[in-house]
Amino acid sequence: MSAIDDLPPLSDVIRRHELSARKSLGQNFLLDLNLTSRIARAAAPLEGATIVEVGPGPGA
Repeated sequence: MSAIDDLPPLSDVIRRHELSARKSLGQNFLLDLNLTSRIARAAAPLEGATIVEVGPGPGA
């Protein structure tokens, strides 16, 4: 089991901290793990790459 397996579901974190995305600012929370996996696979091989999340979101 990795450290990421110990994290609570993102939807729980959002609810606990009463976060909300402002659609008028183009903000979105990606909560569907199938969708985030598809996006990551479409990005090409990422071995050795540095990944930077842009924005102050909860880090899906």
